[in-house]
Amino acid sequence: MESQLSCGRWMRYLILLFILLSCDKQEQEGAPDSGFNKSGTYLGVYYPTQGWRECDPAEVGMDPLLLNDLGHRIGELVNQDYPIEGILVVKDGYIVGEYYDEAYRGGTVKHVIHSCTKSFTSACMGIAIDKGYIPGVDEKIVPYFNEYTISNLSNNKEFITIEHLLTMSAGLEWNELDLPYSDPDNAFYQWRSAEDHIQFVLDRPMEYTPGAMNDYNSGCSDLLSIIIQKATGVRLDSFALEHLLTPLGIEDYYWEIDVDGHAIGYGQMQLSPRNMARFGYLYLNDGTWEDQQLISKQWIAESGKAQIQAQHNVGVQQYGYQFWVSDFGMYTAMGYRGQWIMILPDLELVVVFVNYFTPGEGDQWMTPLRLLQDYIIPAVV
Repeated sequence: MESQLSCGRWMRYLILLFILLSCDKQEQEGAPDSGFNKSGTYLGVYYPTQGWRECDPAEVGMDPLLLNDLGHRIGELVNQDYPIEGILVVKDGYIVGEYYDEAYRGGTVKHVIHSCTKSFTSACMGIAIDKGYIPGVDEKIVPYFNEYTISNLSNNKEFITIEHLLTMSAGLEWNELDLPYSDPDNAFYQWRSAEDHIQFVLDRPMEYTPGAMNDYNSGCSDLLSIIIQKATGVRLDSFALEHLLTPLGIEDYYWEIDVDGHAIGYGQMQLSPRNMARFGYLYLNDGTWEDQQLISKQWIAESGKAQIQAQHNVGVQQYGYQFWVSDFGMYTAMGYRGQWIMILPDLELVVVFVNYFTPGEGDQWMTPLRLLQDYIIPAVV
């Protein structure tokens, strides 16, 4: 009997010792692999025209354990019904971490990027100016629409410039972010229901002096599309294909055409997360791609600079040329339901988020910023 008790005590001791050693080993080695981190070796500078390279985060100076923790945190959020559909982290031109739900597995399936489209429209405006189709951002916009009889025409309205459209400071009466998009009193709702979309925007009464205040207005982005088409003689999507998308190696895309036959400048474009990252990487490299300067360095700088205080708090308080600008060295293309192309030049980072967040759900909307600040930025060592 005593021998049996002694044997039982030894067995319990050995089991406890095994558990303690296992826990100690887990603490030393970190949490189990979350599947977020990539593997591979850094092989030097390149451009991902033909496809992205991947490498271990440590190869480009990032903490693998923190990114692994990010992978676990994403899993927790998804289990809590956060509709996170994809996250992509690029450091020094290499993908170091990725997560996708089943619908976007592999990062090559197109996703509606909503108002991230505005940043592509801005890029095309920069290219059109670089190539001499448009003299500059100080150009007044009314002369581009001479065929329209514009209501509420005033000295203030005639003073609106391309730069005012870029910074959404045209001064037109607009309440897009003040009301739900489904509200019939929302100017956006009324605009998209109007018979002539261009006429609707041009006819809006003036509420502010142009340049005095930023007031989020997708109509401004659409006018940019029309101005590019008028100045270059080709539709915005065709101009982008030749001068932006094809050089970047982006072949699989969708750019919606409205009922007026114009490429929509404010939203509805579809791109895969990996192609969204290509666009971000172009900006990270000051507009250079392979041996070409696709967009001038000056335009890139002006686009990502805080041009005006943003009226609406979306977690990023400043606004550039159709980009949101933070106070910690980031500027970003941002879209409805949580689409982000984050560009952090000082850290050589591009981070892409695609989501299906509930409109008006602030906690969901802030998730990308929280993950960036809690895991991705601290991982850069």
